[in-house]
Amino acid sequence: MNGVSTAMLVAAASVRDGRERGEPSAQAQLARACLERCGAGGRGLLRLVDHALGRSCLSALEALALPGLRGHYAWRKRRIAQWADRACADAAAQAVLIGAGYDGLGYGLAQRHPRLRVFELDRADTVAVKREALRSVRAHAPRLRLLATDLQRDEALGELFADPGFDPVRPTLCVAEGLLMYLPPARAQRLLGELARRLPPCSVLLATAMELRRGRARFRRERPWVRAWLRRRGEPFRWGCERDAIGAWLGACGWTLHALAEPEDSDDPDPSPGEWLFMAERATSPPR
Repeated sequence: MNGVSTAMLVAAASVRDGRERGEPSAQAQLARACLERCGAGGRGLLRLVDHALGRSCLSALEALALPGLRGHYAWRKRRIAQWADRACADAAAQAVLIGAGYDGLGYGLAQRHPRLRVFELDRADTVAVKREALRSVRAHAPRLRLLATDLQRDEALGELFADPGFDPVRPTLCVAEGLLMYLPPARAQRLLGELARRLPPCSVLLATAMELRRGRARFRRERPWVRAWLRRRGEPFRWGCERDAIGAWLGACGWTLHALAEPEDSDDPDPSPGEWLFMAERATSPPR
């Protein structure tokens, strides 16, 4: 798995899900185009996904590393898409996807909501791959802006608020999917705090955070060697939160917890629990 990042694994899961449905969605097509431009690691994942033996190998590797992970990704994306569409239908005039990776959520939102402006923030190399992938699939997305930034730095949101197309007084949907766990706790708090300070009421946050188990951020079914692999990849889980502490933590960041996706939901359970998915609204009084 050398040269493979977690963002690439998520993209490969989207490609595989689209293949199994027999009718790849625009999101799956975009994920494939991104992987084709991710070097040997991305092309290797596509070769595995495109052949029966390769898919069997990926399933075996998942069972050895984190059973149910692909299903978890699908569960997470399904819930986020539902909440995001609701927020855009209700009030949001623009959407900000922080650490968007190779996901097609932003493109899909722009297609489904004709007046919505969408801004995606990620590292320069990821943005370059995504931009080329969008061109290759001939995705017409004039209201989708890709902005390069370093999310580890305090001024990471500067590119967004300096963009002439972004209006900080309009209700905004913010999405931080699979991001906060990779940031140091103080950095994650400052990031959400800055959003709360600079965005108006009626703004909505959709985000995920790792569950804390025995004092460590991890999935419940995660095998011991996964932690070492993430560290070698430079993507260790740096932060997690206990369920009962999510509301207070969000409150300190200037957000009010509105909904938490239940991993044990009998109608739609999470196949691999360990990552909280929540919706929050900008608090009446943002943090100082």
